[in-house]
Amino acid sequence: MSKIPQTPLSRTSRLLDLVPYVSAHQGIELKILADVFEVTSNQMVADLTTLWMCGLPGYTPLELMDLSFDSGYVTIHNAQTLSQPRNLTIEESIALLLGLDLVMQSLPDDRKDLKTMATALIDKLSLRANLPSPLRAEPENDHHIKSAILVAISSKKLMKIKYHSLYSDEITTREIQPVEIRTENLHDYVWAYCEKAQAFRSFRTDRILHCEQAHGSATLTGTTADKVSAIPYSLKIRTNKREAMERFNLSKAQMSSKTTSHAYSQEWLIRSVMASAGSSELTEPAEIRAEIAASAAQILQKYGKS
Repeated sequence: MSKIPQTPLSRTSRLLDLVPYVSAHQGIELKILADVFEVTSNQMVADLTTLWMCGLPGYTPLELMDLSFDSGYVTIHNAQTLSQPRNLTIEESIALLLGLDLVMQSLPDDRKDLKTMATALIDKLSLRANLPSPLRAEPENDHHIKSAILVAISSKKLMKIKYHSLYSDEITTREIQPVEIRTENLHDYVWAYCEKAQAFRSFRTDRILHCEQAHGSATLTGTTADKVSAIPYSLKIRTNKREAMERFNLSKAQMSSKTTSHAYSQEWLIRSVMASAGSSELTEPAEIRAEIAASAAQILQKYGKS
């Protein structure tokens, strides 16, 4: 029988399932237990050894799991104590409620069944935690920022924003002509023409610290707004392909030794390639490649002086 590939997530799920299963099947043979969970006997012994060091807060012999499996048969001796429900603290309840709210926001509109289940859990937890008003997991100023952006888009007005850029790790003031708000990977972005960069840029709304209407009106037309100032680039991926896929947002189809993609920030591209520490090499464009080489040489020179 083929065994299921092991991942940290699958092992965590299995460890959580092991306790109630063994509690309901006391004295089960180790080999049979391994077959039930589709793992090898050695892996099951490793899982049981991990469980042996788990339990309730306190971490004394009274709280830790009392397992025995040396004889080849698995038994939990204090299963009755472990099965007793524990009350959630107010901090634990709030953390769960905020997590459930984020889950609710990420669910697609056609999964009303999951939304109903999440709503029921939220109501139950709120009642137990004595929280009369629902909790929302969203930035405090996000609603105000988005409302101001939508007004600027509809009225074709310029905006002045104070923005925290993670690429350059600095807060800058920019004048933008917002075009639209987009949602990507559960984050809202405003797509706008940046007067400072003289190009189109996307700004995450939760990183806009302040915004206000600027003097003047937007001059973009539908044609100019559709022109995207993308930077095409080519990569040679040497090692750590999974890291490269996540860092440069590449699909599996692009994961060859040489791949091409595009970026919207030269600073981001330079920092991402340098952070790869040689596992990914930029081959094109030549001018950015030369800038990376010069920056790397400066860093090495500083190390040589120290």
